[in-house]
Amino acid sequence: MISFASTSPVRRLAWALAALLSTAANAAPAAASLPDTPAGKLGGELIQHINTDDATHIRAWVAPLLTPAIDAGDRDDFLDGLASAVRDSGGVSLANVQSDPRSNSVILALKGRRAGQVVLVMLVTDPAQPGKLVQAGLLPADDPALYADWPKGPIPRDAMLRLLHGALDTLVRTTDFSGCLTVSDGHQAFFDECRGLAERNFGVPVDHQTRFHIGSMDKMFTAVAIAQLVEAGKFPWDATLAQLVPEYPDHEAAAKITVWQLLHHTSGLGEFLVPEFFEHRERFVHLADYLDLIARQPKLGQPGGPWNYSNAGYVLLGRIIEKASGEDYADYIQHHVFAPAGMDASGFDSPEDVVPGLAVGYYHPGPFATDWKAAWMKIAQGNSAGGGYSTNTDLLRFARALREGKLVKPATLAKMFDGEAPAGPGGYAAGFGDRLSHGRHIRGHAGGIEGTDANLAMVWETGAVVVLTSNEGPSQHWLLSERIADLLAAEGASP
Repeated sequence: MISFASTSPVRRLAWALAALLSTAANAAPAAASLPDTPAGKLGGELIQHINTDDATHIRAWVAPLLTPAIDAGDRDDFLDGLASAVRDSGGVSLANVQSDPRSNSVILALKGRRAGQVVLVMLVTDPAQPGKLVQAGLLPADDPALYADWPKGPIPRDAMLRLLHGALDTLVRTTDFSGCLTVSDGHQAFFDECRGLAERNFGVPVDHQTRFHIGSMDKMFTAVAIAQLVEAGKFPWDATLAQLVPEYPDHEAAAKITVWQLLHHTSGLGEFLVPEFFEHRERFVHLADYLDLIARQPKLGQPGGPWNYSNAGYVLLGRIIEKASGEDYADYIQHHVFAPAGMDASGFDSPEDVVPGLAVGYYHPGPFATDWKAAWMKIAQGNSAGGGYSTNTDLLRFARALREGKLVKPATLAKMFDGEAPAGPGGYAAGFGDRLSHGRHIRGHAGGIEGTDANLAMVWETGAVVVLTSNEGPSQHWLLSERIADLLAAEGASP
C-alpha cells in the first residue's frame, strides 16, 4: 500500500495520477484539452515555454510564479525538471489532463516527442493569487498502455499470469526496467520473475537472490519494533517524545508529540533531508546525531494535526527504540524482527559497506532523460526512516510472520490499524498504508528514491501478497504491485 520516501506533492497524489494515465491509455494527444481555470491557463503556458524556451529562460519564467508555500527542495526539483524537459524531451504534447477546481489544481500528462516518455506535472494555484503556484512538481510515469486492458474484476489465474508477463515485458521495453516481481496467493508464490541488471558496468543480471534497497519500507519494521516495546511494557502508545528522548533539543514540541503521532505522521514534524544534511552527511552516523538537525526544521503543523509524511518522525522513533531497548536500532531489528520472521538476507548498510548480492541503484538525471546514472552514494547509514535492503523472499516472509502473530500479538496488530490518519486513497496506520479494494484491506508500504523503487502490498483478509523491488528510481513501477493487489482482492470477493 502506498506511502512515500519523499514529501513531494506529486508523489502524494500518485493514485490520482495513475487514474489519469489509465484513462489516457488509448487517447490521442489531441483529445485532451486544458480547462479554463487559472491552473489550466498556467499549464498551457508551461507547455508553450517547454516547447520554445531554453533551460535558462524557462527557469526565469517559472521562478516568480512559485510562492514560499512550496518547499525549497520541491522548488529546486521542479526547476530542474523543467530544465530537463527543455533539454531532453524534444518538445512535449498534452496526452491527458485531470482538473479539480475545488483544489485549484491541474495534473498534466505530457509526452516527450524525442523518446515518448510520459511525465506527470501537477500545478496548484493560490486562491488569493491565481497566477501563483502553491504546489508544483514533476514525476516520471510508466507507459499509459501498461494498464489499458487490465480488468476491474477477478480473472482466471492463467489470464493473470499472461497479464503479469506482459506488464513486465512492457516495462522492460519502455523503461528498461530492472527488478523482481513476486506474487503469492497466501500459500505459495505463483509468479516470481526478475528482469534487468543488478550492475550495469559488468552486465551482472538480477536474480532471485539479488538484494535491493527498499527505501521507506523500513518504516514497517520500525513500527513493529515500537509495537513490541509497547507490548513489553516499556512505554504506552501515548508516551511523549520528552519522556522517551529527554535530550531532544526542542523541549516544548517534545512535550506534546506522542509515539502514536510519530507513527501516524501527525506529529507536525517534517524532513531531515535538507541542504544542511546533504552538505554534511558524514556527521550523521547514529540516530542521536540527527536530533539537533530535526529540532531546528520548520514545523508542518501542530501535534495531532493533519497527516504530513515525516521522515524525521521515523528517525525519532528509531531513537526511541534504542533508548527503550538498550540496543542499536539495526541490531534490534535484526534480533526481534528479521530473525523471528526468517529474513536472513535483509539488513542495513552504510555507504562504505560491501554487501554481497546488493544491486547498484540507477536513476535518470531528469524526467525526460534516457541515460542512466549510478546512485553509488547512499544518502546515509540505513536507519529507522529507510535505507535498508531486502529480497522479495524475505519480504514475503515478513508479511507471513506479521499476519501469523510471530512479531506482535493479534490484539497489538489490531491496535496498529486502529485510528488511521486519512492519507491518499485510504489511511495511514501505525507504519502501514491501508486502503480498501473490493471490500478488502490492502496493507503495506512503498519506498522510492534515486536508485530505489519498491512496494509490499498485502491483501489482508486472504493473505495474498505482492512484492516489487527495483534498483531504478524514482518511478511509478511500484503502482504495478498495487494493481495486482486489486486483482487478488477481487478474487472471491462479494459483488
